[in-house]
Amino acid sequence: MREFPRPRVLASKCLEFDSCRYNGLKIASPAVKSMMPFVDFVPVCAEVEIGLGVPREPIRIVGGGDERRLVQPSTGLDVTDRMNDFCRRFLDELGEVDGVVLKS
Repeated sequence: MREFPRPRVLASKCLEFDSCRYNGLKIASPAVKSMMPFVDFVPVCAEVEIGLGVPREPIRIVGGGDERRLVQPSTGLDVTDRMNDFCRRFLDELGEVDGVVLKS
């Protein structure tokens, strides 16, 4: 049988990998689960990576135009700078991926 390289796919960590959603749950994803034997996943939870716990209060994008911020409405905590810093570092180190599966 001919072998093919395994695709490398970035995925939201809460999709079948870890109970890291804001409410402490893991999300069932039949699509992700069916790909597991064939794909090298790179699971990540940006919220956990910037130091938010599990469970946690949800964060939202607020504002508009040039003034969009990432805020935890219940606490007023603005995590925009932490998230931007994490995203830059993470994407700089990620390398090539063949696809992305994200939780909306």
